[in-house]
Amino acid sequence: MANPNMHHLRFRQVHLDFHTSGLIPGIGARFDKRRFQEALKVGHVDSITLFSKCHHGYSYHPTKVGTVHPHLKTDLLARQIEACREINVRCPIYLSAGLDELMAFARPEWVVKKQDGTLWKPLEVEWFVRIMRFNSAYLDYLCEQIREVVRRWPDNDGIFLDIIGAHRDYSDDALKEMKKLGYNPENDAEVDRYAEAVLYRYFRASTAAAQSVRKDTPVFHNSGQISVGARKALAFDTHFELESLPTGGWGYDHFPMSARYVITQRKDFLGMTGKFHNTWGEFGGFKRAAALRYECGAMLAYGAKCSVGDQLHPDGEMNLDTYRLIGAAYAEVERKEPWCDHVTPVARIALVSSEQNQERWRGGHAHNTVADEGAGRMLMELHQPFVVLDEHTAWTGYDIVVLPDAYVMTPANLAKARKFIAAGGRIIAAGRALLTEDGTQFALDPGAKLLGRSDNDPDYLVATALTPDVPVRSSIVIPGGAYAVKPTTAKVLVERRTSYFNRTWEHYCSHQHAPDAPGRATPAAIIGRQIAWFAHDLFTAYRTYGQPLYRDFFAAALHRLCDGKLPVEANLPSTARVNVLEQRAERRYVAHLLFAVTSTRGKFRDLPVEIIEDLVPLRDTTVTLRLPRKVKSVRLVPDGGDLPFEVKDGAVTFTVPEFTAHQMVELGY
Repeated sequence: MANPNMHHLRFRQVHLDFHTSGLIPGIGARFDKRRFQEALKVGHVDSITLFSKCHHGYSYHPTKVGTVHPHLKTDLLARQIEACREINVRCPIYLSAGLDELMAFARPEWVVKKQDGTLWKPLEVEWFVRIMRFNSAYLDYLCEQIREVVRRWPDNDGIFLDIIGAHRDYSDDALKEMKKLGYNPENDAEVDRYAEAVLYRYFRASTAAAQSVRKDTPVFHNSGQISVGARKALAFDTHFELESLPTGGWGYDHFPMSARYVITQRKDFLGMTGKFHNTWGEFGGFKRAAALRYECGAMLAYGAKCSVGDQLHPDGEMNLDTYRLIGAAYAEVERKEPWCDHVTPVARIALVSSEQNQERWRGGHAHNTVADEGAGRMLMELHQPFVVLDEHTAWTGYDIVVLPDAYVMTPANLAKARKFIAAGGRIIAAGRALLTEDGTQFALDPGAKLLGRSDNDPDYLVATALTPDVPVRSSIVIPGGAYAVKPTTAKVLVERRTSYFNRTWEHYCSHQHAPDAPGRATPAAIIGRQIAWFAHDLFTAYRTYGQPLYRDFFAAALHRLCDGKLPVEANLPSTARVNVLEQRAERRYVAHLLFAVTSTRGKFRDLPVEIIEDLVPLRDTTVTLRLPRKVKSVRLVPDGGDLPFEVKDGAVTFTVPEFTAHQMVELGY
């Protein structure tokens, strides 16, 4: 009988990497059950992912299928599992799927061949250069390894399969199969479709292997990115693990965007950060406890359970410095758990993803996300709770829908938009988002006629009487060009100016571009009763250039479409975050307040390392929430303490005297 609790994740997890070279001696020699348990207790850990097989291809337990690490003299995985079971710590089991260095060298015909005929550069030592083929006998080998693990540990807490991807493969076998199945190997798009078909072959076979002993075995296929809208692929996951190490190049705004999508999918999920200064595999790398405290608070705030990545030393001894670091955050998480389980988002605003071909699994390779990220950052910095919707999801239940400038108004999307508008919904869009697919006219009328595309670049934005809170009243530069429109029923929200001329070898002025020329151009933004539209790619420009004034214009549109009554109003800095979740069984909302100052220090592989070192308390934070139900009580949790509050015109207002990093406010109804 299936266990309904198996897919319900625990809050305080560790992902314990153990990728260990065959050149290193004494593997697991210093493992000690009591010290292992001590570390987990110090870290307040209640679940830890342990290794069956690593990227090097070695197993860490006796195996008749794979190869035990040549310097392992003990049944390490069994001893780790025994230690966990004794103290009620769950232990999902990890197997490297897409990487297996041992098999790559032993069976090179199992390695993806590039279009130039190479398998890998012989002197290159980075990961991801010897990708295993799921359209070879390697898949049978992998699945037999999985079956061996679940047969030995039928009571396992789940199987984690890593480095999953759809890869263009030009091996002889792949070329023959492509031809047999009707794919053209000379056409990149058809090679991609074949690669995806191979990926689904992997999904079916590996999931069946993982659940061959027990049908309720949790399974997760990790690719480093949850593909928005790829419902067919995501169905193979019993839960989601959102890998997002902010210091490793992801940054602190990556996880919230992913979580705001995944929470709509009705599966339990966790956020995965790392204890490292940068990213995976950094032995001797430590971040500040302040960073982990904030990161774990953010996971709870967006509806996720928590996971921290660590890497075990080859000798098998846990690093107590690491678990004291993790414990500083997880002690707080443990106290907060009752207010963070079985939650649903409370959001009146939906951001509809502009990713294209969403049915296709994209793994770690998201497309057209710059505009999504720009819009998401604006909403987060304005402290507005929102969710991210894929192309399959209805817009019902939301007051405002934001369409990023990369959004494509297909016939299906247009039908959804018209239904939403007919029901009284409101839309904020930019660039091509409201245009027909060929870009020749508006598909959804914003109260203006499309005249074409302006040749001028850059342009200038000018505030109007409808944008009174924009602090700069003179021309504000915006690169990228604009659509030219003539308002019919809409009002001009933002004026537009052009430059004297575009910069060329013949026409140039100063260091960057020509200044604004006298005289009005067509509007930069228009607004009607239900639709606000920006002529520029406003969200892409914000993500690319970070100009806060662009956000001010967006805020003006949001204010007007909300009749001046935003879902959340707070005297918080733009770097603070607000989210609201609901626990229906407990008849309460939980408002989450987050604040930390991030800074960029150094680089990792040309990516900025964004860190948090100092947690600065915020005092006298006043928050107004407009919620569906009437609030009867307000208190700080988990520490208790009722807060004075006022309910007026359907909004509840309260003041938090002081908080550091993460504060929850319970609002009973």
